[in-house]
Amino acid sequence: MDDVALIDPLGKTIYFLADLFTKQNSGNGVLNDVTEVITKPAILVEVQENDQTRFYYFRSVGGNKTFAIIVRRINDQWQAYHCIKNPAGEMLSMVLKKGKQIL
Repeated sequence: MDDVALIDPLGKTIYFLADLFTKQNSGNGVLNDVTEVITKPAILVEVQENDQTRFYYFRSVGGNKTFAIIVRRINDQWQAYHCIKNPAGEMLSMVLKKGKQIL
């Protein structure tokens, strides 16, 4: 897959690098799914940690899949660097405790 760039609800351009998708997250429609997560997140949390800002995008897609996508600034670009399919509920709880919910 080639690099892909999307605009999130805050107007940030988010770059998806080709190696973002692991075997767990690859397959038919995964790009459509993660596109929906970034452009229409159900929950968006900003976390400031160690002088770095990260954004966590969460959304259920298709009723049976939930994605968490983590974005950080790398080389003056916002880059999605981690994609988790069906993350544990504890992850959302931890992120909400550490950060500030934007959406």
